Amino acid sequence: MFRRQQAISWQLSLLLLLGLHVLAFASDPAPLSLGDLEQMAVQGNPTLAQAAARIEAARGKALQAGLYPNPTVGYVGDRIGAAGTAGEMQGLFVDQIIVTAGKLRLSRAAYCQEVAGAEAQALAQQYRVLNGVRVRFYELLARQRLLEVQAQLLKNADDAIATTQELINIGAANKSDLLQARIEARQERVSLESTRILYLAGWQQLAAFLGNPGLTSDQRLQGNLEELAPVPAYDASLAHLLEASPELQQARADVVRCSIALRREQVEPIPNVQLQVSNGYDFETRNDVTSVQLGLRLPLWDKNQGNIRTAQANVSRAQAEVNRVELSLRQRLARTYASYRAAQVAVEEYRKGSLPEAKEAYELYLGSYHSGRAAWPQVLVALRTYFQLSVDYVNSLEQLRRAEVVILGLLLVDGLDQPEGPTSDMRMR
Repeated sequence: MFRRQQAISWQLSLLLLLGLHVLAFASDPAPLSLGDLEQMAVQGNPTLAQAAARIEAARGKALQAGLYPNPTVGYVGDRIGAAGTAGEMQGLFVDQIIVTAGKLRLSRAAYCQEVAGAEAQALAQQYRVLNGVRVRFYELLARQRLLEVQAQLLKNADDAIATTQELINIGAANKSDLLQARIEARQERVSLESTRILYLAGWQQLAAFLGNPGLTSDQRLQGNLEELAPVPAYDASLAHLLEASPELQQARADVVRCSIALRREQVEPIPNVQLQVSNGYDFETRNDVTSVQLGLRLPLWDKNQGNIRTAQANVSRAQAEVNRVELSLRQRLARTYASYRAAQVAVEEYRKGSLPEAKEAYELYLGSYHSGRAAWPQVLVALRTYFQLSVDYVNSLEQLRRAEVVILGLLLVDGLDQPEGPTSDMRMR
């Protein structure tokens, strides 16, 4: 009777592991899907608001850079009080700088490229946030399954202790066997507790990432860890990355901005015109008079040589940055794709080979036990092997999903780092 109860107990455990889990109570909070978490992140992650604010700041700079300088209006009087008179002339003047050589247009065009760079940064930040949610989602989903599997491993270890004790009673085992069984049970208990701690910490990290501190581990996640998304071959992934990467878009926008800034510095020596018009009453001739003054600042010594040289260096730096970002993307993709392929091979091996064979070995040992041709400890060892392989399978699945998210998400994953603001070296006008 005892042998039959043991067999039934482990058959039920195996069914639980294979997915026939007990349904949650009606009072439990509704499980959260990946879409639910993504929506929370879009609404609660502060870096997205920061990225949007940087776009608006760049647009404000572009608007300001193209505005014409304001005129100066004032009063003019000449020799007031001379010989007890009101002076020779009193009136008003208007002073206006006339900007030449399209300087305002170039300044605005350069800042418009800064807007394009800020928009690329915002897109990159959106990728980082959503990919960060996906990575954490699959990480927690994997730990949910690990808790179930490791709980079964601990139960297996505890039953091994009980079985060993019974074998000692009949002289079929000794104290060293019992000590070894206890050591293994303690190891499984530590592993289960470590996974539980990491699971709770993962929920806390996810809550902070979403900007929703009220989110707790009382809620479960709804998702399929094994439902993999199709990942293109390496060459296709690389081509898509080099075409769509916001990091490259930002670097290319900076090349255009620096080129326009160089042109802006080159036209700076072309002098603006200082125009002053005054109109007043001449008390000597008793007539209205108008005066006009035009002035130019001659570029004799200062021809903006230093700023032009700096702008040329900035163009070279920006062009090299495009090359650097491209090489960095190639390197990161190669590393991530290798992790993806290694995890994919491991997952396929566990799914098609190791796990089915371990399950079959357990069932064969169980059948042999019922027919009296195998001892119960052999059944426990076979089941423990199956559970341990299941743990390795879940870990490989998590690594595979993480690499999948990173590849499909253009290698952008860190969603709580503050998005960098564009560094402008342009003069306003």
